[in-house]
Amino acid sequence: MKKLNFILLMCIPFLFQSCQGQNLDLEKLSLPTKSDQLKTLKLSNSGAGIGTREIQYTSYVPDAEGGIAFGGVAISKSTSNSEALARFFSKDEGKNFQGYTLNLFTSDVMEKVLAYLLKNKSQFKLVFDDGKDSEERARVFIANNTGNTYLILSRINGDGKKTGYIDGIAKGEDALLSSRIGGSFGYYEAYLEYKKHKLGNLSYLDFLRETNNDLYKQSNNLKQ
Repeated sequence: MKKLNFILLMCIPFLFQSCQGQNLDLEKLSLPTKSDQLKTLKLSNSGAGIGTREIQYTSYVPDAEGGIAFGGVAISKSTSNSEALARFFSKDEGKNFQGYTLNLFTSDVMEKVLAYLLKNKSQFKLVFDDGKDSEERARVFIANNTGNTYLILSRINGDGKKTGYIDGIAKGEDALLSSRIGGSFGYYEAYLEYKKHKLGNLSYLDFLRETNNDLYKQSNNLKQ
């Protein structure tokens, strides 16, 4: 009996790790990451890509329906939406992945992922916040320890529900970042372009003060 109890006690940690490990948590994923870190997702080449003229990133989609989380929040595929749950971007034929986009199909998931980023101020710095919750609201976070960029867009769908997506982009992958910051992130794109010609660490609020552009100011949500 003692031997049996010992075996059970030894197995409990492994059972716990197995349960915890069912979902790959992208927030804890190092970027760039090697392909073997994503093997549970069974990625396949989608045949599509993004990037610039100089650098192209191929898009890979998971064959699995789920198995993904962000910040401990399980993310599942929508039954009413044919769009892929996630896309992973690689500039070296799938050997390494420099970023991803993760669709947040429900209001519950959208709110939980956003709350996780906003709550963990020691890990993530909010550097851009533009738009309206009743329409589209774009936020940009920078991870304090890695410098990776997280773009999160919330929007109201046809059913009046808040959904959206989050992008994770490795530090230094400017070509990937520039291909993902159009639309609601357009003012952030303008800020990054302006920042190239300035010395020092220019914040988005500094950019607003220096440009004094009413269009930029009126939809800004960052505290002055």
